Amino acid sequence: MLRTLFKHEMRATAKTFMWFYIAFIVIAVVNAIINPMAMGSFNYTAESGQEMMASAPAHFMPGAVQGIFMVLYSLSIGVIAILTLVIVILRFFRNLLGDEGYLMMTLPVTREQHILSKLFAAMVWTICTTVLIFLSFLMMLGSAGVLGDITKALQEFAAQGAPVDRWIIQIIVLMLIGCVSNILMLYAAMGVGPNLLKNRVGGSILAFIIIYIVSQFIMLGVVFGTVTSIIGNPIMAAANIGPNGPIVSSSVISAIDTLTISVMIGSAAIGVGCWFLTRFMLKRKLNLA
Repeated sequence: MLRTLFKHEMRATAKTFMWFYIAFIVIAVVNAIINPMAMGSFNYTAESGQEMMASAPAHFMPGAVQGIFMVLYSLSIGVIAILTLVIVILRFFRNLLGDEGYLMMTLPVTREQHILSKLFAAMVWTICTTVLIFLSFLMMLGSAGVLGDITKALQEFAAQGAPVDRWIIQIIVLMLIGCVSNILMLYAAMGVGPNLLKNRVGGSILAFIIIYIVSQFIMLGVVFGTVTSIIGNPIMAAANIGPNGPIVSSSVISAIDTLTISVMIGSAAIGVGCWFLTRFMLKRKLNLA
């Protein structure tokens, strides 16, 4: 039944996302094409001031077009990110806590399956949106000729002993855990909200603020405790990481790995807590009035 719920959730949201994804891809591609062309035009006019004065309108057009598409590209990133967040919120709020909840809760499925189907769909679209934005950045950097320099710098950093590949994997895992945790925080807030205030939206916002503040204190404690233990480590304290020491020492790598894993565990713990809170609210304190 979970698979059926997930398929229904994906079909219900696919059309909306596909149109926005297509529009975003078109804007990103055109922006990546126009950007180096406009920059080349301005480099040419900067070298020949007389020609720039003689044909100012013609040389102004590439820059104006570039500016327009840069603005459109920046706005499209904000729109697609906000759209993903809004759909994640509305699909959970309307289907499970709104008027549709009366029907959804009568289906022969558990509360856990309802939550998981929403969570899986939200994860898919959040990952798709993130990957799409990231690829658009790479495309823009590649068209500007900067991507090669970044790759070369990473290769040089890796040659000095830095585990770049492992750190990239850790960042991806950390982002995935953080994504799940943040979505579950939203679900928990929407589950608690109707029991805080008569205004369901206001109660959900208040609940999210409270949960967010608590989660930040937890993460602050995790980071502070980890950093304190690292600084208090005799091996780390004796490490030669000064100007005359190695740029990337084994102790520094170990400290970064320890801090990253601690943040992962803290973020996962927050997500698990929000999962149980959401599950409890939907099972024992569900308020559809």
